Parts: sequence; structure tokens; C-alpha cells
Amino acid sequence: MERHDHPLTPEHRHRVGMRIIKTVIAVFLCGLLAFLRDKSALYSMFAALFCIQNSAGKTIESSISRALGTLIGGVVGVLTVYSMDTLNILHIDLLRYLIMSVLLIPVIEFCLAIKKPGCAGMACMVVMCLVVDPGNKPAVDSIERLFETVVGVMLACGIDVLLPYQQPAQPAVESPAAQKPPAERPQEDGEEKK
Repeated sequence: MERHDHPLTPEHRHRVGMRIIKTVIAVFLCGLLAFLRDKSALYSMFAALFCIQNSAGKTIESSISRALGTLIGGVVGVLTVYSMDTLNILHIDLLRYLIMSVLLIPVIEFCLAIKKPGCAGMACMVVMCLVVDPGNKPAVDSIERLFETVVGVMLACGIDVLLPYQQPAQPAVESPAAQKPPAERPQEDGEEKK
């Protein structure tokens, strides 16, 4: 996250910024699409929430990273759920959690090997979302959740590119007379000499 060293003006400190507005719009649109499709919006909302950054370039970079993480995590999660369902061990909760936890190691290692460490968190989150709660139709539900996550990433990227960013407030610049020490400032009418 980028840090700005200039102090914010009092008016700016209490305003809702464009990053927040964009995040709210993206999350709402994820909910609206899910409502229209009669599906859960949770996974697309999470993706949209984490994609919006403080500049369009960073959002696109973040979205690409999250889309790649979603793809990696989705493949691992869907294959894990399908395999465990085929072996009739999917509903043994403790075993499912153990297998899922151990699978995070190769997922993270793969992200590091392809030199995309930024997508490791999203990949792990998608694996966990798919495996922790596999649903009634595990393979179908896993693919549906994967699709919802991609929808959230795409919506966040679209909203971020379409809506403008606010420029950070510039700190107030004092007049040259105000910057001089009191002894060097010209005396104004009515001011006593010391």
C-alpha cells in the first residue's frame, strides 16, 4: 500500500475517497448480479473488495494477479474436491481440513516458482473457499464459486477504470512572509517594536 508523506488537510481527512466509493459500487454490483442470477454473491464480493487499489494501474495489476491466483486456486480446489468426493472422504471434515492445509504448500510454492508471489494469497483463499464448504454438488459448486470470484475481479477492474480518481489534497503552502521568523517579518501597522 502506498504511503503519502504529506499531511492531509482537515477537510480531506473526513471525506469519503474515490477508492472507497469504487469499492462500494463494485461490491454492490456483485450483489446485484448474484441477485439477478439467484446465486450467492460472497465470493465475487470478496474478490471485488480486494482488487480495488489506489490507482487504475495498481488495480489492473492487482486484478491480473488475483485472476491468476483464482485460476491456480480454482484448479487445485476443484480437483481436490472432485478427488475427495470420488474417494468418498469429502465429508470427513478433519481429514478434508488436513488435506486442504497441506495443499497450500504446493500452491504457494508454485506461485513463487512462476515469480508471481502476489497471487499466492488469492490462490490459497480460493482453495480454502472451495474445499472448506464443498456444497451439495461439490464439483459443480466449486466451479460456480470459481466463476463468481472471476466475476468479482472483472467488475472491480471495470469500475476502477471507468470511474476517475481524486487527486490527493495538496498541503496548504504558507505565504513567504508567514514563513519568516517574527524578527525578520516586516512590521505591520499597529504592531509594537520589541
